[in-house]
Amino acid sequence: MKDFIRDQLRTAVTTLLAIGHDNALLDQLAEAALITAEALLRGNKLMVAGNGGSAAEAQHLVAEFVGRFTKERPALAAVALTTDTSCLTCIGNDYGFDRIFDRQIEALGHAGDVFLALSTSGNSPNLLLALRRCRQMKITTVGFGGATGGSMVEFCDRMIMIPSKTTAQIQEGHLILGHIFCGLVEQRCLRGNP
Repeated sequence: MKDFIRDQLRTAVTTLLAIGHDNALLDQLAEAALITAEALLRGNKLMVAGNGGSAAEAQHLVAEFVGRFTKERPALAAVALTTDTSCLTCIGNDYGFDRIFDRQIEALGHAGDVFLALSTSGNSPNLLLALRRCRQMKITTVGFGGATGGSMVEFCDRMIMIPSKTTAQIQEGHLILGHIFCGLVEQRCLRGNP
């Protein structure tokens, strides 16, 4: 058992070290955070969505924005599109599961908002439809994906790809980079408008 534990920890550390040495990835993350902070300072909002474990991460990320991350500050406008079970089941029943995020963005989104899509594969049809809707509505798109980014790459203004093909390592990378993303946005918002 201990060998399995050590092996999993070694794999996680290897993935994190690869992230830390990937300047293009770090640039994408920093740019995504700056774009998001500027949107929030203008009075726009961040919308976040994912499926399964990524849905849980979407909710976690939004809680850091609406509550707080590390600093005492005013709440930041963010919403997880994964939490309203009445909306999710209504849209899923009436329009199909592929439309659960797209339809919410149509209702809640405005030009200048930011949409963050979390996906280990980058190929979830409901996220791809949501990203297309964002393009139509002039909503900035950010993707957190895996090694290749999948089909999301085509629809994201900024794409953060974890250098792994293993779901668990990708999700662990999303969690850590999500926290860093929150910290960067929070710091910029606390400084206010330039």
